[in-house]
Amino acid sequence: MRYAESGQFAGGTATQVDERIWAIDLGFQGWDQVIYAYLLASPDELVLIETGPTSTLPALQAGIAAAGFDPAALTKIFLTHIHLDHAGAVGVIAREQPDVTIFVHPIGAPHLIDPGKLVNSAGRLYTDRMDALWGEVAPAPAERVVSLADGETVEAAGHVLSVLFTPGHASHHIAYWDPDPGVVFTGDVAGVRMPGSGYALPPAPPPDLAPDEWAVSIDRLRQTGARRLYLTHGGGFDDVDAHLAQIMPNLDAVEAICRTAMLAGADDDEVAALLQAETEARIGPDGLAIPGMVERYGWASPSFLSALGFRRLLTRRGDVPAPPRPGR
Repeated sequence: MRYAESGQFAGGTATQVDERIWAIDLGFQGWDQVIYAYLLASPDELVLIETGPTSTLPALQAGIAAAGFDPAALTKIFLTHIHLDHAGAVGVIAREQPDVTIFVHPIGAPHLIDPGKLVNSAGRLYTDRMDALWGEVAPAPAERVVSLADGETVEAAGHVLSVLFTPGHASHHIAYWDPDPGVVFTGDVAGVRMPGSGYALPPAPPPDLAPDEWAVSIDRLRQTGARRLYLTHGGGFDDVDAHLAQIMPNLDAVEAICRTAMLAGADDDEVAALLQAETEARIGPDGLAIPGMVERYGWASPSFLSALGFRRLLTRRGDVPAPPRPGR
């Protein structure tokens, strides 16, 4: 398993992207644009959508301050899902700030309250890189974790967020539709896309990748009629229809690469290398000319995770044979 080189960007910047909405760049692994948290503010409330991992918590706090607010005034956190790059810091924030309430999908809620299984699963993937990548993963107090229902609306710093259950990338995924400004906070269901590139990469990690459900989720996003998508990985994009139209064909292309390679006997490292080559080809020469473009995509959606996600899915379907067990 190979990792891209770390960059030099410390994070902690805040850019106002809409009325009372700021994008906080967390500077994950020294790169800008790889992970954003979104800050919503009103005179009496401060709300986050996503926290990022604890490894970027100082940058998150610096970004809130850079937007002109006190990080200690945070009142609500909305999570798109519980993967550590989106929600890893939530338990630490809740421990340090006893007035914060956390909103999440009901499938994800138990894993915030007791993150042991989540940490063990991530540990098998990232081994000795766990702390450098994610930092501490702390439990969140059960009495401050609120399970959301599909279609409900929730007040958030003067915004009214509509909850859209959007599985596919993960069974516990939520997108948040804010109809007043006409924007959707998409988490990972609308993929990864870096400014300067037209390629929307659908991250496909284990354990519950579900392309058929993902297609339905994309339709839900399209039906909002949003004027802008706010991706956790890459920021805001206004070419909503063109962007969403890419996701399923791009996921189908990745699936086809995985199936063909796995049927030919390729191991996970070989499949990951093929997916990395596909990403670089789809970024295109203009995107590749931007320094750090490949690294940004790599940190936002490592190819080895999509290789593992499709290995699990295609094996479960019976499309490819199960890999031999160690020692056999």
